[in-house]
Amino acid sequence: MSEPLRHGHLEEGVPADLPDELVTVLASGPGVRVVRIVSRGHVTPPGEWYEQAEDEFVLVVSGAARLEFGTHDLELRAGDWVDLSAGVRHRER
Repeated sequence: MSEPLRHGHLEEGVPADLPDELVTVLASGPGVRVVRIVSRGHVTPPGEWYEQAEDEFVLVVSGAARLEFGTHDLELRAGDWVDLSAGVRHRER
């Protein structure tokens, strides 16, 4: 049986030194997964692309992010979000 109540803080467990992105699953269930990704200037390695099998909703809580879609870039700042359909090829810049 799962816990009846789970809670936390978005900055909990984030080390001061972060050589790679930190990916943590915060919650999951049938058809949904909530993941915290902490990035401090990390980018997708040259020549690599993401192309997930599931839809992806990205919300920038603080800072900024830039996503490249091959033909154009999308600049996201705190409070911005984007809903990516499954199979959309993209990378972090």
